[in-house]
Amino acid sequence: MKMKNKNKLLAIAGGFLLLLMSLPVTGWAQDAGTSWDQLSPSEQKVLKPFAGKWDQLPADRRARLQRGAKRWGQLTPQQRSNMKQRLKTWKKMTPEQRQKIRKKFNRFSKLPPQQRKQLRRARERFKNLSPEKRQQLRKRWQSLPPEKRKQFLKNKQQRRQSMKRKFRNMSPDQRRKFRDKMRNATPQQRKQFKKRMHKRRMQRRNR
Repeated sequence: MKMKNKNKLLAIAGGFLLLLMSLPVTGWAQDAGTSWDQLSPSEQKVLKPFAGKWDQLPADRRARLQRGAKRWGQLTPQQRSNMKQRLKTWKKMTPEQRQKIRKKFNRFSKLPPQQRKQLRRARERFKNLSPEKRQQLRKRWQSLPPEKRKQFLKNKQQRRQSMKRKFRNMSPDQRRKFRDKMRNATPQQRKQFKKRMHKRRMQRRNR
């Protein structure tokens, strides 16, 4: 029974630590001086593996762990289950795979807030695709040489900026109609709209 409880605590702690990887870097240093006795009971429960050495940890790490514990307490049972599943996947990775993940996270952390937000939205859209469609997109992306991947991302950023400029130049009534149109459009209609916009941009560029 003790071993079972220990494994459960480790799973919770590991899952919540993985959660830290998805948190913004800014703001981690707040409440840096919090001692173990100042933590709430729910935070102490999540952070129990650190109880014996909490007050010896660096202040910035304590603040980071506390922030993660608060976030963990706000997750639904399904979200916690997903985190535990990610922990299992993490444990199965090789050191090289883990290092790649860390490097990606560091690059993500250095991005502007708006760009991080856009990437999170793109990830959510990807997760909502069927498994077959996700596999197709992965193969297509992996087959692209590095230069084409870079150009693809650059073009996508330019298209987004162009759309923002066009939206800013609309009247309030035009913006409302545009939002309503896009909200009620099917995925296929949205795809066709993006193709038309891309075609117009290419035509203007070739003039």
